[in-house]
Formats: sequence, C-alpha cells, structure tokens
Amino acid sequence: MKEMFASAAEVLRGSQTESLHFAAAAVVDREGRLIAQLGSADLVTYSRSSLKPFQALPTVMRGFPDRFGLGDHHLALICASHSGEDRHIGAAREILAAIDAKEDHLQCGVHIPLIYRDNEVPIPARKSFSPVYNNCSGKHSGMLALSRILGLPFENYFDVQSPLQRLIRAQVAQTLGVEPNNMIHGIDGCSVPNYAVPLRTLAYGYARLAASVGPKPRTDDECHDACARIVGAMRGYPEMISGEGRFDLALARATNGRVFCKAGGEAIECAGIPERGWGIAVKIADGAPRAVAPVVIGVLRQLDLLSPAELTALEKLAQPVLSNHRGIAIGTIRMIGELVRNA
Repeated sequence: MKEMFASAAEVLRGSQTESLHFAAAAVVDREGRLIAQLGSADLVTYSRSSLKPFQALPTVMRGFPDRFGLGDHHLALICASHSGEDRHIGAAREILAAIDAKEDHLQCGVHIPLIYRDNEVPIPARKSFSPVYNNCSGKHSGMLALSRILGLPFENYFDVQSPLQRLIRAQVAQTLGVEPNNMIHGIDGCSVPNYAVPLRTLAYGYARLAASVGPKPRTDDECHDACARIVGAMRGYPEMISGEGRFDLALARATNGRVFCKAGGEAIECAGIPERGWGIAVKIADGAPRAVAPVVIGVLRQLDLLSPAELTALEKLAQPVLSNHRGIAIGTIRMIGELVRNA
C-alpha cells in the first residue's frame, strides 16, 4: 500500500526538513475521467465523514427538509461534522423536534465538542454533553428523519443490516458508480457503517455533486435534484458544515463557495468545483490533520483553481507556522508534491 502514496508535504524546523507527510489524491471530472493524481488514484481508503453528503441523499430524495418544515441550514447540518457551536446544537434539536424524536434516540455517542479543540476555548465549569453535541449528530438526525419517513423503528437505524442502512448503502453505491458489494464495510466513529472505495471513485462522487449545479443531464439521473439541493445547502451554509477555526469553513469563505468541501477522519478531504464539474479526493497517509490544508490548497493551486486573492486569503493555512511552547515560531509546513496530469 505504501507505494500508492507520494511525498506531499514537508515539515521544516528552521530551514531544515524534519518530517515528511505522504499523500494520495485524485481529480476526476463529471464523466469519471481522471484529470490528475498524486500517488495513486486507485488507493482504496475509508471515506469517513466525506461520505455524509451521499448518506444524506435518500433522505433528501424523500422530501427532507421541506417535508418537516425545516430549511437548508438543517440540510447542511445532516451533511456536517459540526463543532458543537450553539447554532449547530440548536439546529440538531430543531430536526429532532420536527420528526418527534428525542436526543436519547441518537446513537452516535458522546465526545467533547470540537469547538473546544479547534479554538482553544476552555470548557465551561460543570458543562455536560449529550449525543447532540457529537459532531455527527446532524447525520444521525437525518437518518432518524429518514426512518420516520419510511415508518422504520429508531432502535436499530445504525445497524449495517437494518433496512435503513441497506437503503443508504445502495444509494451511495449508485451515486459513486460502484457495486454495493465492492464497497468495503467498516464502522465509523459514530457507530454507523462507513465504506472504503478507491480515491478516484470518491472524487467522482464529488464531481457528480459539483456537476449537479448545472443543467440536468439528458440521461436519467434520479438523484440529480437531491445532489443540487445538498450542494446548495453546503455552499449556502458552510458554517453549518464544520465550524469556526476549521479548514472547511476557511476554504469555503475564501472562495466564496466556488469550492465546497468536506473533511473526514484520519485526514481525508474531498472537494467539488461546480464551475468545472470536478471532484477532488485527498488522503494523507499517516492520518495527520496538520498536513490536510497545505496539501489540499497545493492541489487546488496546481490546478489553477484559486485566484491570487484567494491564495492570499489562504496563505496562513497553505504554509502554517509552527510554534513552540513559548509561542516562538520555529518552522512551517508546506506542500512539495506535484500532481501528475493525465494526457
């Protein structure tokens, strides 16, 4: 597997390279053609939370959010890995109330909200957290909404053999253009099924999302409108997809929504480029989050997808400064990998 990655980012201490991060990336168009790659586009890797927009498709195709009198910011949340900010918790609770569900129905588990990790915000004294604060509570609320629509019980919605997860798996496979049985199954951090596919397949999924912003294709594509609704929500409410201090939101703001993106655990990041109908998938080999922004921005730069103004806005993320415990700048991280273009 290691031969499928390429040198992608170097960590400098002073002027000397101290560490290297390896990565693989795939850039694919709406027809599934490989435009460029770093390492191997055929690397099979878990999609983690980059899968959320596709897991939301069956729910949107059956009328969410309008069916429950909800809005696109609620739709964005069911595609999110949110930070547990007040707006995120409020929207999750509104979804649960609209579908007549309780927080106890969420089976995503509990963790300290990401807002405290990403912004170095101290946890308030005596503050306690419930599953609604989990970064995946939006996704789980969306799955409960789909269960409500289909008349399925809430109790086992997260089980891989449940009717709900079989339906989601089939739609994910259809959208990614693969056979369901060819997706390797694992359990995500929030306890629902997750799937491993080649990077180029994941990038193709994001190309389909990106292309949905344009005219509907002549061929029958029953999920086109749902894809367009999801992308509209992600671009319209990027603050609901992640949170303050996080790369996804910074990239969306810097590009004014020209690029929409979704992170996943173990340093995977996917992006869609509506103006080109392209999808991009990036995986850092060692799962290190610190390499994600430099590599993704580097990929976008090499593809000429960022304007000079956007590159300036993203400069601190493209080459983040590393500091020691006294706050002294001691080095940086920068992209060194070069995309290989397909003829």
